[in-house]
Amino acid sequence: MCNEHFGARQAAAVPGKPLNTPGIALNRRLFLGGTAAAAVGGLSLLGAGPAAAATSQNGWPASTSVPLGTLTVGAVTFPQGVRTGAPHTILGYVARRFNNEVETLRKGECWGYNFRKISGSTSYSNHASGTAIDVNAPEHFLGASGTFSASQVRAIRAILSTCDGVVRWGGDYSRRKDEMHFELVKGPADPAVAALARKLGGGSSTPPPAPSTPAWRVVRRGQQGYFVTALQRLLRQHGRPLTVDGTFGSGTEAQVVAFQKSRSLAADGIVGAKTWTALQVTRKEGNAGHAVFGLQHCVSAKGFGTAQDGIFGPKTAAAILAFQRSRSLAADGVVGPRTWAALVA
Repeated sequence: MCNEHFGARQAAAVPGKPLNTPGIALNRRLFLGGTAAAAVGGLSLLGAGPAAAATSQNGWPASTSVPLGTLTVGAVTFPQGVRTGAPHTILGYVARRFNNEVETLRKGECWGYNFRKISGSTSYSNHASGTAIDVNAPEHFLGASGTFSASQVRAIRAILSTCDGVVRWGGDYSRRKDEMHFELVKGPADPAVAALARKLGGGSSTPPPAPSTPAWRVVRRGQQGYFVTALQRLLRQHGRPLTVDGTFGSGTEAQVVAFQKSRSLAADGIVGAKTWTALQVTRKEGNAGHAVFGLQHCVSAKGFGTAQDGIFGPKTAAAILAFQRSRSLAADGVVGPRTWAALVA
């Protein structure tokens, strides 16, 4: 955890002012701006010296040479980034969903890696291993509780539930709250970390080679979800009349069969690789229509939120680029067969 960023020396710097006040919390950016050491108003960064075989509280190796990757979400780039591989995939996912579903991230108020010990402790902060991030810190300052609305907390809970116990929110600390803070709570050898990274579409600092042909999800009657919505939108794009409701019922099955017959495909009502390939249409910035609605719905469901207005504008292009990078696809902003297959996976 990082709920001890402010030590006794800081408290002495503002006599009589409790540590959980905004005036103190705003000083936090002096400590997480990415410098190895800083001194402002007599305050210095703690724990800047390297330690042999050091680990942060969650068991990840902590040092001054952590492998870091740039993390940019919306208008914000987290200073020094976060650890590459699974931590980057997982914390990037959390940051994107926070930006899209909780509140917009603000420049200068979000932090990632910082090699330091927790003040007054021999333990290294999870920031020291690049496995923690802070978001909009001045608004959700250290020690404060209830800085998010009830609806925002529900959105945070939804993000955490997707992370399968791998990510902890500082708002759940039993003692001093740290509502700006999200961290990995499982070590590098815990299989849950790799499993979550795979689930979210990454987890390795070396992207795997792209398959020779896209791997399409098989969809059939009785299923429901974002991939069914995409299927229905693509059917609408091809002129098939049906209700877009995300449920593969008899009406959708009938339209799949009709489409398959029109393309001389096996008319079994099951959407596999051949049917998906015939349905998908390449889309890029400047396009509009049902297919764009479908890709916008899928990319948002994957945690890369964008407006679902059927118009492929700059924000949708940015979301697609980020999604493509997260899946080790060619990051060209063009939604072709490989990107469609990944979107509906």
